Amino acid sequence: MLTSPVTPGKQDKDARQRALIDAATLTFAEKGYDVATTREIAERARCSEGLIHRYFGSKHGLLMAILREKAANVRDVVQVSVDESDDLGAEIEALVMWALDFMWEQRDFMRVVTGRALVDPEVGRFVGNTLNARRVQVFAERIERHRAAGRVRDDVDIETAAQALAGISYQAGFFLQVVFEMDRRNAARIAREAARAITIMIAAPQVKRTERLR
Repeated sequence: MLTSPVTPGKQDKDARQRALIDAATLTFAEKGYDVATTREIAERARCSEGLIHRYFGSKHGLLMAILREKAANVRDVVQVSVDESDDLGAEIEALVMWALDFMWEQRDFMRVVTGRALVDPEVGRFVGNTLNARRVQVFAERIERHRAAGRVRDDVDIETAAQALAGISYQAGFFLQVVFEMDRRNAARIAREAARAITIMIAAPQVKRTERLR
């Protein structure tokens, strides 16, 4: 079956940018940032290498474009992957377990991002101030919903609770599973216990009693 050609102009530009971002994501994950070249990324995307410099400025610009896209999609990814629940403990555990699975699936690219964040201040700032901050914001909104329903204590600092949840997710999802190569079942057990501890710390008295009985 014949397909319609891409219309020259904005659609063509968008399609090529999409191809380059996808190709760079795969190439960085497979070879690492330092080894990957703009030439092989362009070849993989079936685009001219010059388009990388035109659209993104450099290999670094490509990496930042990937990170910006991931940050923009955080809310949608969490919303699709983790259903809202009327059970505070169940939802907190689901958020942590989603992070474990997501970071395991993204482990090769996460190695690249974490490594670059250590040596490239711009990447480090973006990961902390935007990518992680948006994850924290989504977690905070989930916790706030439970507080509005009376399941979280009124005196809980929501942002601090969300930061703790994000920190545990990153620690168990990336460091325990990927960097330390801990057995994934053990990492999941630790993550569940940590999620339960957060639930007990922030839960309203009636929820806390129920949680302790589990």
